[in-house]
Amino acid sequence: MKRFGVQLSLIIAALALLAACGGSGTAASGAKTLASSTPVAADIALPAAPAGPFLAPGQQTGDMLVWLSSAPEQPTMGNAQLTATLLNRNGQPIDDATVTYDTDMTNMSHGLYEVVAEPSGAGRYAGEVHFSMPGPWRVITVIERPDQPAVRLRFEFRVKNQ
Repeated sequence: MKRFGVQLSLIIAALALLAACGGSGTAASGAKTLASSTPVAADIALPAAPAGPFLAPGQQTGDMLVWLSSAPEQPTMGNAQLTATLLNRNGQPIDDATVTYDTDMTNMSHGLYEVVAEPSGAGRYAGEVHFSMPGPWRVITVIERPDQPAVRLRFEFRVKNQ
């Protein structure tokens, strides 16, 4: 019985750790999931998240912070406008990027579907995507900037039935 209690304690601790890590957003390798105003280091505080709501927690990679939002706010089967918001660590918009959305379901592939997002100012990049069915989806946001390696950030969320 004591062994069961220890195992249960370990499971509870693991679940608490997963919950603290940000929920449904999945960062690509080298990226950190952001909570609003989470410090990167003791002496560097991140800017507050821009006005949301967002599909998944924001992510940090290098000096860049990225959030992904949708219109409609909760994507449904059909077309949706995705907007990536890119800020630097000082909260200034990043307007020199090329952003592409690579969308697919997480439980079955529908093949390659990429959309180039158009810059709309203030560090925002918008593109219309099509969700062919409800369920678990992921968007890999590919960000290319001059003289820097491309960054790939993975955002996961659910698409609902209409």
